[in-house]
Amino acid sequence: MIRRLLKTEMRRGTPPLTALLTATAMIWMLVVHPDDWVAKWGGLSAYLRVSLLILCPLLVAAGAWQAGRERRAQLEELLSTSPRPTWQPLLAASAAVTLGGLAGLVPPLAVAAMLVGLRSSYPGTGWWWTMLVGFIALVTASALGVLIGRLAPLRVVAPIAGLVVYLGLAVPIYLHESPWTRLSPVIGYAWAEDVWPVRFHAWQAGWLMTIAALLFLLAARHWWAAAVPAVLAAALLVVPARAGANFGEPGADPGATALACIDRVCVAQVNAFLLDDVAKVLGPGLDRLAEVPGGPVRAVDELARERDDDRTDVLWFSLLDQAKLTGGVAREDWLVSNLGSPFTTVDCWPDAGITADIPPSSPTDISAGIPAGVQDTVFAAEQWARGEPPAEVAALSENEQRKWVGAVLAATRACDQAALARLDLP
Repeated sequence: MIRRLLKTEMRRGTPPLTALLTATAMIWMLVVHPDDWVAKWGGLSAYLRVSLLILCPLLVAAGAWQAGRERRAQLEELLSTSPRPTWQPLLAASAAVTLGGLAGLVPPLAVAAMLVGLRSSYPGTGWWWTMLVGFIALVTASALGVLIGRLAPLRVVAPIAGLVVYLGLAVPIYLHESPWTRLSPVIGYAWAEDVWPVRFHAWQAGWLMTIAALLFLLAARHWWAAAVPAVLAAALLVVPARAGANFGEPGADPGATALACIDRVCVAQVNAFLLDDVAKVLGPGLDRLAEVPGGPVRAVDELARERDDDRTDVLWFSLLDQAKLTGGVAREDWLVSNLGSPFTTVDCWPDAGITADIPPSSPTDISAGIPAGVQDTVFAAEQWARGEPPAEVAALSENEQRKWVGAVLAATRACDQAALARLDLP
């Protein structure tokens, strides 16, 4: 009986349109931010949870439309005269919407998984639980839609319900420090190295399945039966209430942040698929900086950086937003700009130490002559580090260039702005 109902719902209901909209939404999400998931299993699973911000409202709207058809067609009384239990058509409607959503979601997700498998440098751990909870959230979303459609069958209710759910899922993203935001299946902030405890996934899966059962029983008007998942849901709420602010916070996977290196350039293992491209861009500039007195001798991915690690012999760089679908790094100029970071990341600008007898910094055209001011001196050293030295610096011998840049670097690290003012271009 259920199978026949489900086949009917799949053919004449909203599932085909749901599948189309879900596939379109997922493809759009994957194409817009490939850097979040390309070659990263953990990134792909977390990005599915990010995408629930769009997918769940779609399934809520579809479920509301699907469940409200009989009442809009004034068939509810006619259907109630049949010997079929009232929960069966509701279950068929909810299952049809869920299957339609999965039919649209799985193909683009499978293609993305294939692309990840071809280029991934780290298999990851526990990401499948993150993805499984995402699928369970879609079941809950369709159950919510069926309840809304059952209570309010008007056509305008479906899009309004989708919009309200979207806003309801979006707001907790900005309140992520509260443990109560873990009630939402949407992950607003996640990185490829993040991993959540299995017990948290189990709690969240249990919470979503309990809510789905409660919503379905309410839609079927089995009030006494709905008391069971209601009590269970209340019991599950005790967990975040007692756990505090750290409930559901991810930790870093040590395997993901382990280093993979080529010569002087190192990246986190999860980003090792970009290592050749990064070494090609940073290698020559790093060799040049390593010959400067006190200059960095290694370049290391920020992802592998421990808190309060301020080693001056390391050039830190970020690979955020650098992965591309077609391979390689998206912005080589961003990587090159990191070569000048030893001169610009010191937290002393502006500083009251510049007195009246030191010329204030002012933007100048280096090609027009010797620039005046501290910032121009630092900028000239930064240009040298990026392989674009000003003409005045390029005119010096290589040994003199390194000596001058080393002096600027030492003064910058010491926040000695008086010394920087005296280190005008040679």
